[in-house]
Amino acid sequence: MISIVVADDHGIVREGLRRLLEAEPDFEVRGEAADGREVLEQVEALKPDVVVLDITMPRLGGLETLERIRTEHAETRVVLLSVHGDPPFIKGAIALGADGYVLKNGRAAEIVTAIREVMKGGSYFSPAVAREIVEQLRAPQSDPDDPFSLLSSREREVLHRIADGLSAKEIAVDLSISTKTVEAHRTSLMRKLGVRKATELVRYALRHGLIDP
Repeated sequence: MISIVVADDHGIVREGLRRLLEAEPDFEVRGEAADGREVLEQVEALKPDVVVLDITMPRLGGLETLERIRTEHAETRVVLLSVHGDPPFIKGAIALGADGYVLKNGRAAEIVTAIREVMKGGSYFSPAVAREIVEQLRAPQSDPDDPFSLLSSREREVLHRIADGLSAKEIAVDLSISTKTVEAHRTSLMRKLGVRKATELVRYALRHGLIDP
């Protein structure tokens, strides 16, 4: 049996994925998660073969969660599920070691195909994503580096929480760091992303799909 954890912050989506995947005779959905922190807990406890991971997750974003899984559970395959086919997301996913990238507007059967491909040691990208990858390989100079790729893992965690509306003190408690460290990360974020106000950080996060509108 191929063991799977399904992660999406929408219950209806998780239920639909569970039904779709469990219709396969050799698939077993062992757990579900509604945010990035829950994903890491499920992976630690259940040791699944594959995680189907929404790229836009509360508490800990999909890319940050992917990075943690790659570091702590390298044997677990990760298939990202996303509404975003934009270059920054694709580049970030590939750089962090995603095994697959499936667009939510594609065919439902794609996620089944993706899981089977990654379990054979391969990878799977939705056709539109694959085309984007090819275009970037053909003309990499036409796509300047997105500032998001310059952020450290901790800076991305802080950005995600600022966008979720947490105060510096709340972020400090959540990440077990000092308030001064949070403020230092916020200053660094503004410098790297070229913004001047915290509200602009929120707009950046919305524009890049790091949080839901």
